[in-house]
Amino acid sequence: MKKRLAYAGYIIGVTVLCLYFLFPSDAVTSYINYKINSISPDVKWTLHGVKPAFPPGLSSDLLEVSLGGKKIIGAEKVKVAPSLISLLTIDKDLRITGDTCDGTVDAKLIVSGAAHAPKIDINAVIDGIQISSIPSLKELKLCQVSGAASGTVVFSNREAAAGKGNARVKITDSQIRFTPALFGITQVTFKAVTAEFALVGEQVTLKRLDIDSREVSGTATGSMTLMKPIGKSLINITGEATPHPGILKQLGNQFPVELISGMKTKTGGIPFRISGSVEQPNFSLK
Repeated sequence: MKKRLAYAGYIIGVTVLCLYFLFPSDAVTSYINYKINSISPDVKWTLHGVKPAFPPGLSSDLLEVSLGGKKIIGAEKVKVAPSLISLLTIDKDLRITGDTCDGTVDAKLIVSGAAHAPKIDINAVIDGIQISSIPSLKELKLCQVSGAASGTVVFSNREAAAGKGNARVKITDSQIRFTPALFGITQVTFKAVTAEFALVGEQVTLKRLDIDSREVSGTATGSMTLMKPIGKSLINITGEATPHPGILKQLGNQFPVELISGMKTKTGGIPFRISGSVEQPNFSLK
């Protein structure tokens, strides 16, 4: 019995090693890239170096996501592990993990339906994402942003072909540097920024934005219409900002304090609006 177990273990071990070292990485990588890009032709997904992983699954050295020819985000050490039971059902249950922008992503993906038009459900948790490393945010001309983002993202295309979803994000240790200075202010540091978004097709709704810092606090709502390229996306955000004494002193060099006080609403905030596009935003005090 012991010999049989030893032989069985030897055979299994040799088989696993052969599968790993003889794995057709280039062919599998090309096939997976073809399949995932046929699902969403507007967004280009590119996997690099796909190979088997243990426990059973696949891993990739790098995953890049592009829209309109521009890289949106990239992830390293990506691992895809299927639920073995789901392989016998219509709904395929996958867990995807990876490192991106100095943080992590842990997502559950359920895929079902026809291969050419599958239904997808995504439930993801992000943690420690450095927003200064997100490629699309690096292109902002009005300001440079930094901070660590954590939160949840949910998306589904079961009810609407274009898909809909929502996201809740909290950013800590955040900072905005204005280039050039905005009303004499070069930077603002935040204790916390929390936001809730909803997505329906190409329309992103900012349901609520709350800002807390020593210099300013405030709230905002609005929307963004996604365009190609992403920098052309239209912004329409309105809100109120309540400046604290330190920043009021800086603003006093640009505006008379009486004028600033006259802008305040009944709640004590100064109304503002951000319009234009992602690459050329316009900021104004209402």
